[in-house]
Amino acid sequence: MEDLINDYFEVKILDKIATIIIKKDVFKLLKSKDSSDLLFDSLRSLQRDTKIKALLFMNTPDCYGDKVYDIFIEKSIKSFKKNNTEELLEYQDCNERLKENRILNIFIKYLINYNKLCFIVLSGGIVTPFFSASLAMDIRYATPDMYFSLAHNKYGLHPSGGLPHFLIQQIGYNKAIELMLSDKVSAEMALELGLINQIVAKDKMLETVIKDIERIIEFPSCTLRRTKRLSNFVRNSLDDYFDFEASIWNL
Repeated sequence: MEDLINDYFEVKILDKIATIIIKKDVFKLLKSKDSSDLLFDSLRSLQRDTKIKALLFMNTPDCYGDKVYDIFIEKSIKSFKKNNTEELLEYQDCNERLKENRILNIFIKYLINYNKLCFIVLSGGIVTPFFSASLAMDIRYATPDMYFSLAHNKYGLHPSGGLPHFLIQQIGYNKAIELMLSDKVSAEMALELGLINQIVAKDKMLETVIKDIERIIEFPSCTLRRTKRLSNFVRNSLDDYFDFEASIWNL
């Protein structure tokens, strides 16, 4: 596959590693059928390419952040409505909101079942849906300025993208609940909890991460593929989780 430049993302081939850079407002990427279809087409092409041994996702600091999330949610929400003791959201377009959530969930499941290792470097603020998506990756790095923002809480939303599913598996029920009902998680805390593998300096980020990936992908392809498949077997319940999540949505 050749390099690809799109309004929302870029794909660059670095020998055996394909880098995918999300450049701006990821919520607009989800809403753009042409761009999201092109991203999935690119992932499928890279999966078929026998020369490519791993994917590396990166982002510009603002594309997963609080500002774009706030704009997205405020455009989506029509009003709050009270039902006894609960405050429930009323959406501008329920079908559109369902479609956006479905695309995100498909992307997360696709990464889990991807037959090549998926790495990610996280920069800047990472709001709830993409905190979840990052946990579908196999190995995660972060720059020192990175933080996970539990921004859904201020809108009365549930933690989307399978966040409870992933966090409870990784850090246990009690700590997961505490984290999901917090404001932010710094890069240092994420490292301490095992939610990222390493913090990398911005000025040496690509060099450090590529060197690490090149070391890992020297193992035989069958070893890498089977290690990932066996490790992700415990996530087979994700489909059931997403079905249950859909059943309790206020849509």
